[in-house]
Amino acid sequence: MRACLLASTVWQGITHQAEVGSTQDLALQQLRLGRRPGLVVVADAQTAGRGRAGRSWRDDVRGPGGPANLAVTATVTAPVANAGLAPLATGLAVAAAYRASGAAPSLKWPNDVLLGSRKAAGILVERHTLPDGPTVLLIGCGLNLDWRGVERSGDAIRWTSLAEETGGDVDRAQVLVDLLEQLGSRMEQLSVEPEGLLAAYRPLCATIGREVRVERPGGQVVVGRATSIDASGRLILASDSGGEIVDVGDVFHIDRA
Repeated sequence: MRACLLASTVWQGITHQAEVGSTQDLALQQLRLGRRPGLVVVADAQTAGRGRAGRSWRDDVRGPGGPANLAVTATVTAPVANAGLAPLATGLAVAAAYRASGAAPSLKWPNDVLLGSRKAAGILVERHTLPDGPTVLLIGCGLNLDWRGVERSGDAIRWTSLAEETGGDVDRAQVLVDLLEQLGSRMEQLSVEPEGLLAAYRPLCATIGREVRVERPGGQVVVGRATSIDASGRLILASDSGGEIVDVGDVFHIDRA
């Protein structure tokens, strides 16, 4: 980790906690107290995290050898252009970190990492303007690392973890190093070569080519076939009513018998 930070032009320091309420909240608090963007906040468990649309979220599962999850919030100064591609860049970074551990991940637009058809990581990117300071992105990643033997209920029935898919122990520190190295590279690419980032994302996106149901804010529902991701990172659908462009919403893959 020390070598990763020394070599990075993006990451400036790391704070690790055994348990926090929310890594997003702690990172924002630290920035408001004067820490520089580039700070990374990591926790083995979080008890008051949040997902998309302000949903409550917990990452405090215990696995066979200790914490089953890793919560990460990486902070960067918001790029002048292409900030909307940050969730896709983050998905690519998490996928690369999982691949380095022997898994075969895919990406569900806009913010999930899948192993097989099951969720193994979630992403939340938030934008904040600091008092008398820059606008920053809080890049949150909730990584399911070792859920072997963990009982599940609710949405978690459809989740999996890196250890379950690879069949072996997970080196938590190495996953974090791989993630930060990849995320730093992808955030730099986002600013200078967004086309290359999208070219890397599209083949890994399990949503493209699928029938999907999209629940937009306000309750509108769109059903159609996902055909591509456009230059702004939006999902393009073909539906009975014609073409649809989705910039935000909850996406559900429809499995046909």
